[in-house]
Amino acid sequence: MRTFEGVSEAVSFEKVTKRFGNTIAVNNIDLNINRGEIFGLIGPNGAGKSTIMKMISTLLTPTYGEINVFGQDLYKNKQILRKYISLVSDYSVLEEDLTPYENLKLFATVAEVENADEKIDKFLLNFDLDKYERKLTKNLSSGNKQKLNIARALLKSPEILLLDEPTNAIDVESSRFIRRFILNENISKGTTIIISSHYLWEIEQLATSIGVIVDGKIVIKESIDKLYDKFDTKINIFELTIKKEDYQNILEKVKALPNVTAIKPVSDEKIIVETKDPNFSIHGSEVHQTKLKPTLEDIYSYIVENSNNLGID
Repeated sequence: MRTFEGVSEAVSFEKVTKRFGNTIAVNNIDLNINRGEIFGLIGPNGAGKSTIMKMISTLLTPTYGEINVFGQDLYKNKQILRKYISLVSDYSVLEEDLTPYENLKLFATVAEVENADEKIDKFLLNFDLDKYERKLTKNLSSGNKQKLNIARALLKSPEILLLDEPTNAIDVESSRFIRRFILNENISKGTTIIISSHYLWEIEQLATSIGVIVDGKIVIKESIDKLYDKFDTKINIFELTIKKEDYQNILEKVKALPNVTAIKPVSDEKIIVETKDPNFSIHGSEVHQTKLKPTLEDIYSYIVENSNNLGID
């Protein structure tokens, strides 16, 4: 059951700064995340992603500024609001010498989860962990440990789910399962999900909006569709389809052109070219040229390299 009816924003940051001694981890950021968003937070190592997650989960307190959750000051209402927030990170908070069932039971008791036994049985079954119900957690695979971590976070039915590198260094099938479950949580319950990951293809599959943080500052926050539209004219990637017999000649022509920043030969009939020239063209009837849409990885790289001068509205 949704709480705080009528409040559209799940989380908002107002001029938030977090310092660790002389180091500024988060630098005077404003950020609004609406209810029901799947918000992908991306940025280089040390940019401030985990610090933001920990502040929302109340593990860290801002040095300056205010964080509101459902329109209420998070730190003035910490005991109430933290009941609606769960954090999953790439480090385990599980008790290694307990079984999966015992781990979930322990958390359910601490969090005062209603109908705990019924929910635990359901999660163990749905997460395919019931077969390990009596096995010690330390003997589980990394993928199963992370599934247990997520089951633990979801036991209290959070309205805000924070996922900090949730699929880091785990197997493909476990990663796939976790992504599907994230989407199902959002679709079926309207859960607000904030996810950070270095796997940009994963963010591209999941997120409805994207924020990029560089050196502690949010340099852009946009819906994923608008993000693609804004950078389509900034990033110039072309696919050249050519005849096999003309391949070497066209490749040499491309190499000789100014403003070409990357060349990727795909086959002896296809070349991908990235260029700073929006009017890039290889003349000749032997070449079919198509402008490609940038991927999130292309956009992310552009933003990081030009964070001080993006030149977009």
